Amino acid sequence: MSCVRLCQVKLLDRDAHAEYNSLVHKDRSDILQDTDSLGQRIRDGLLLDVYGNLITEKQRLACEMVLLQDLSLSEAAESLKVSRQGVHDLITRAREHMENAEKALGFLEKGSKYEEILRLLEEHKKQLPEDFYKNIKKLLEA
Repeated sequence: MSCVRLCQVKLLDRDAHAEYNSLVHKDRSDILQDTDSLGQRIRDGLLLDVYGNLITEKQRLACEMVLLQDLSLSEAAESLKVSRQGVHDLITRAREHMENAEKALGFLEKGSKYEEILRLLEEHKKQLPEDFYKNIKKLLEA
């Protein structure tokens, strides 16, 4: 069975690969709203990348182990020297904190809009005056 590597950590089987491909071809803003397991996994990774420094070291480690490295709660608990419930609580609090930060700051949403603007700019490049295109591109890359 062929596999694909998601987020450089999670190996997926053929069915999950099809689901991943459908997500990749979705608008990123749709992924940011997604609540299914793969969409949530992608969102968790993005939240951790953007807001990982706002949570405690132990919360960050628990999230990385369980959400990114796909370790079980038991494996993470053994490594962190806490109970499985402790790992679950760490992840729950970390997610809540990162979601609150996203609601307040909106970096993921703004990043999604920025990518959409760049995509549209490239898509309509030939229809735009060259100096306008260059000025907008320069502003976006600054």
